[in-house]
Amino acid sequence: MPRSNILKKAILIISLTVFLGFTVLPSPAFATGYFLQMPIRVQHSPTICAIEPQANPKFPTVGKQLLDETEYAVIDWKTKLNEGLGRHPVWNINLVKVSISEKNSFDYSKCDITINYFPEPQKGPNGFIATGVTIPNFETGKTNIEIYYSDIQPNWVKKEWVQNNQVYYTYVDMPYYTGLVATSTQLDSTIRHEIGHSFGLGHYIVPYDRLHNIINGLEDMPSIMIDTVTVLGVKHYDITPLDVSQIKSTYGDGGFDNQAESKHQQTHQLNTDKKLYHPNENILLDIDTRTFTEKSFAEILVIDSNNTMIENFGVSKLNSTILLSDKYQKNGTYIAELINPITGDFDFTSFTMEIPSSQSKNINQKTSTTLQIPSWVKNNAKWWSQGLISDDEFTSGLQFLVNQGIVKIPSSQSNSAHAGKIPDWIKTDAWLWAAGEMSDREFVSGLQYLTDNGINQVPK
Repeated sequence: MPRSNILKKAILIISLTVFLGFTVLPSPAFATGYFLQMPIRVQHSPTICAIEPQANPKFPTVGKQLLDETEYAVIDWKTKLNEGLGRHPVWNINLVKVSISEKNSFDYSKCDITINYFPEPQKGPNGFIATGVTIPNFETGKTNIEIYYSDIQPNWVKKEWVQNNQVYYTYVDMPYYTGLVATSTQLDSTIRHEIGHSFGLGHYIVPYDRLHNIINGLEDMPSIMIDTVTVLGVKHYDITPLDVSQIKSTYGDGGFDNQAESKHQQTHQLNTDKKLYHPNENILLDIDTRTFTEKSFAEILVIDSNNTMIENFGVSKLNSTILLSDKYQKNGTYIAELINPITGDFDFTSFTMEIPSSQSKNINQKTSTTLQIPSWVKNNAKWWSQGLISDDEFTSGLQFLVNQGIVKIPSSQSNSAHAGKIPDWIKTDAWLWAAGEMSDREFVSGLQYLTDNGINQVPK
């Protein structure tokens, strides 16, 4: 049927992105004013450790700004929770700022909640867009927060599809990083939001049309736990009475040190087919979904020994067995965690990746012989990330890495130069590598991407 004869109907859909360790998209079935459940609890008055970020040559004052914003957020939470209690506050939160010079010697065992700051998510440069994530560790009872300080702007894209001879269309927000430092509104709301998660607050669910009004500043935010990364018209970032009430509903009125018994329970429905794996072995994650209904869902997080999120995906009654990806190539123990955001129930299990000693020796020998990168290459990366040398000057230095076999030119690649624009995330990687925040191997993998995709090709 010709498109001109097809009736078009508009449907409002708002695309939400990760604002927590897991993503939950609101459904019209949820009631207005509904807090999703987070099975995180601090066991006593928490100590929050804010780790000063590595110096960013593009934004030399961002580290101090982030620590200051975090201090204001902690004061805000303490003030709102203790409002009306006079001189006898029971909601105590201790903030410790850890400077760059203290990072390696600091005793992190005293931290109940640890906050790190990065320009963008560090795993998968083309992965999710986020302003922050909260990553619980149910085994240790501690929580990690990552705050991303790159500015995010909305990007409304029209999507169309045909159903029953009618064309439906919608505008979906596909936000992007601008490369600038985020606004105070984005930073302040994100830090308060993620701290809320670390105390056990889930996302606050509102209908799509109301969420649209909030994002565009047509309606005040009823909760700091609204789930969105784009705030077009929002000029404030309030911890509201709803948030305070939900915290006190979770812990009782006695504060973090005199709290009521938790309503959340471990369900014992998550297992792996083995506890010990070697590289290239399949890792099967089994979820007992017999209690799930057709509308039930849960989220899976997999974290490493540093509480870094490796995997993040949803599960339902239909996918009770998951084949994990090939990201587990490092020795160590990983924890898979299941969270039910409706009931607040949770479970976790661990597994270990072990590289055989002979294989590990070969890998170490290969690493030591192939990744001998001289300091001038790192200096070039630093200058390029600061805009002091051109793209062509930077890529010309890659000839050394090609000659050393560190970066390999695909046999199908032509000798033409400057075939495409270098992605912005490569420049971000460059200053992270130059600042010591990224390993040689991680940075080289980005350079390999350039040659594999014919971008700013290096002559053979």
